[in-house]
Amino acid sequence: MKARSVAMTGALAGLGLVAAYTTWQRPKDTGSTAAMVKVLDASKQSLESVKYEDGQRFLTLKRVDGALWLTSGWVPGKEPAAPDAGLATTLVALDGGQLDDGGVADAGVLEVAVKAPKPPPTREVRGNERAEAAMMKFMPFEATRALGVLSDEKRAELGLTDSDRRLELIVASTARVFRVAKTLPGIFGTYVLEERTGEVFLLPGTLLSDFDPQSQVLVDRRLHVFKQSEFDTFTVKADGKDATFVQTNAEIPSTAKVARKATPDKPDELVKNWHDKVWGRLIVTEVLGKGELPNGKEPTVALRVDYTAKGKDKGFLELGIGEGSSMWARTENTASWVSVHQGSDEILIEAKKLVLDQ
Repeated sequence: MKARSVAMTGALAGLGLVAAYTTWQRPKDTGSTAAMVKVLDASKQSLESVKYEDGQRFLTLKRVDGALWLTSGWVPGKEPAAPDAGLATTLVALDGGQLDDGGVADAGVLEVAVKAPKPPPTREVRGNERAEAAMMKFMPFEATRALGVLSDEKRAELGLTDSDRRLELIVASTARVFRVAKTLPGIFGTYVLEERTGEVFLLPGTLLSDFDPQSQVLVDRRLHVFKQSEFDTFTVKADGKDATFVQTNAEIPSTAKVARKATPDKPDELVKNWHDKVWGRLIVTEVLGKGELPNGKEPTVALRVDYTAKGKDKGFLELGIGEGSSMWARTENTASWVSVHQGSDEILIEAKKLVLDQ
């Protein structure tokens, strides 16, 4: 009995230690803002930028002249090496002809050399509303727990010793750098170590969730920031021709009317349907950064639409044709060209038939 009692007591003591350790590791209940620990007293006026590195790539949010810009690229020295001679190989299926039953004969594959794709360059693009929300999470910069200065052994246990992840905040022109640990199993949060003071903090689990440098969730993909109801005239230009149209009753999309400026009382439903495609059905598939051109070449502008409101410029849209008949767009809101979905060349064809040739 005594042996059993001793074993039971030991087991209970062990469970107590595990519970105590888990409680110490677990973030505090953040249901109340009073439970949060202030790391940096940053505000919209003092927080200039937030930069996160995952060991290979980086992502920076920075406010410039009131606008939020996002820069992403490779950490210096971490760029992927290009294949030898800039070439890679791929397997191409060979055509063995058609069988008697209508099937296709298998003639095997051939290994051919193709030009290796270049690593994506560093890009500076506009940040969207989600980027604004991600930036706001650092105003102020708070943690769920402050652990103070820990021993080297404890830092290693928390994954802070060999981590090459970094978080840098520029507050009032001063850089504050934090080493970021990898996410630990069973811990809803991220440990960081401030390199200047050596203090360790446990951040909320969602604070850095949007800062994946390979993600596109913070990129502004909008062609325009003004609404369709906020312009009253637009001019279409293509192939040396141009035509100007007026828009009325656009506060409600179903009542909006489009007519040629010369005949404002004669709505043109065909032109309206065409412009609806231009305005709301162009799908952005890739966003290039400031100064970046598709494959290093300027697309040939095939169509331009200029928008005005009460005689003042509101914005514009250009559609261009790149290599391989790829379609690109550029507006007052984009940093450079953006690629648009396949099939958008129909807008060019319809522009010439429905809009300019009448």
